[in-house]
Amino acid sequence: MCDIRPYKNQDYEALKSKHNSKDLFVDPEFPATNKSIYHSGKRLTDVQWHRPTTVFRKAQFVIDGFQRGDLDQGEIGNCWFIAGSGAVTLNPDLLQRVVPSNQSFDGDDYAGIFHFRFWLYGYWYDVVIDDQLPFHSDGRLVFCRNKKDKNEMWAPLLEKAYAKICGSYEAMEGGFTTDALIDMTGGIEEAFELNNSSTVNAEFKERVKRVLWQAYLRKSMLGCSITADPNVTEARLSNGLVKGHAYSITRVADVTTSSGPVTLVRCLNPWGNETEWNGKYSDNSNAWSEISDEEKEELGVNTINDGEFWMSFDDFFSNFHQLHICHRGPASLGTTEDDAGSCTWTNLFRDDKLTWKEEMLHGEWVPGSTAGGCGQPNKENYWINPQYLVRLRMIDDDDDENLCTMIVALMQKETRQRRLRGLEGEDYMQFRVFKLRSHLNSKYHVLIEIYC
Repeated sequence: MCDIRPYKNQDYEALKSKHNSKDLFVDPEFPATNKSIYHSGKRLTDVQWHRPTTVFRKAQFVIDGFQRGDLDQGEIGNCWFIAGSGAVTLNPDLLQRVVPSNQSFDGDDYAGIFHFRFWLYGYWYDVVIDDQLPFHSDGRLVFCRNKKDKNEMWAPLLEKAYAKICGSYEAMEGGFTTDALIDMTGGIEEAFELNNSSTVNAEFKERVKRVLWQAYLRKSMLGCSITADPNVTEARLSNGLVKGHAYSITRVADVTTSSGPVTLVRCLNPWGNETEWNGKYSDNSNAWSEISDEEKEELGVNTINDGEFWMSFDDFFSNFHQLHICHRGPASLGTTEDDAGSCTWTNLFRDDKLTWKEEMLHGEWVPGSTAGGCGQPNKENYWINPQYLVRLRMIDDDDDENLCTMIVALMQKETRQRRLRGLEGEDYMQFRVFKLRSHLNSKYHVLIEIYC
């Protein structure tokens, strides 16, 4: 495991050693108060903070393993986080990094303290929490819970740890599935707009299908959504889908039907059993009669209204507006599967050749110094934006095209924490790549300028 930093300088092992089942840990950095729920001052009238052991007689950290159906969205608009967490459960090696093992509510090991790990701006952090959670007066958890087994607690505790780094539960309102996936993998996002009339055609559709298949096979995490209705936060459609709502994609499969081959996509709604797709290949669709019983058994097709549903790729492409992919590392971009578990992308080798090298740079815009704007209207200041010189080195002597690949990914820091100060979340942010003049060997040098 790569180097892990204690978040807020709270060392899990040191803190746990000071507490036990009779002297439970209380987290001063994320107190059990309304401010940890709503930083804006909003208040729920019947919320009470309790430890799970005082509400449930058989509270356990995990029951029968980690499942994508363990997470059901609560009373906050963080479907993107729930969907992302569900996607991570499909990759046990990644989940083990985010959810450390050997945590429980049992006996002498229980001290009211738990911890989870997130990748924040280039580093892995270990986030410590106590297990006090918001409950309604009737004993229901206010936020994330497991509807199938109310005694299982790993999901609401994971959500609390993420709320802590955001600053409050309220700060988790709104986002994309890949926002959560990046923070749980350190991966790189790739996004596709599926309803852009200027780019969508048959060729683009086939490209999306190919990319979706490749990403799934390489264990990248996948999410999708429908553009929100500006007048309704999460508008339900007659086909069972929801606008402005984040879904995770849990499987892609090719099947043989009586009409020919069909590509199917399985999606998961973090609302659980409240609403599902009701079109072709939905739970009770007649289309399943065109597929053999053997294939249906292999796909795990059922008629349980559990929030997970199948649809054809054609229907997926027609109904969803955004496809988000979080590539988990170099394995999804061309190196070996064994490299997928690496903590960084630096110095990865295949056949004794350098395949990917990562450089991580931190910077900021300082008024009067490095804040040059986007070039309009003050073009003369544009050049003062942060600039990075990159040399691209060819290493494959057999490459007739003499090309190499560079991936540039930008990330803004603490965008959700800014909400606590009454500021907007993200700023408009872009970069431009310039090829340098020939006397500086333009074939190998580029200049990246980042502007806001």
